[in-house]
Amino acid sequence: MTTITATVSKKKDVKLIKEILERFGINYTIEEPAEDYVFSETQMADFERTQQDFFAGKTSVRDWEDIKKGLNRVYP
Repeated sequence: MTTITATVSKKKDVKLIKEILERFGINYTIEEPAEDYVFSETQMADFERTQQDFFAGKTSVRDWEDIKKGLNRVYP
């Protein structure tokens, strides 16, 4: 196994590289600084509501592909 590390400064380039790696079936890991994760008030409220629903036993199981689509909207 070979590990390649790259620093990419443009978000659109990250998206393109991800697509290429996925097409070739190459496993990858993306590391981003914590300060890149900024959530809106709406997103935080949604998270808190989901967390409350989970603890109250009100949530249903979601398919990973559905979860991945949601994450891709937040982290393009």
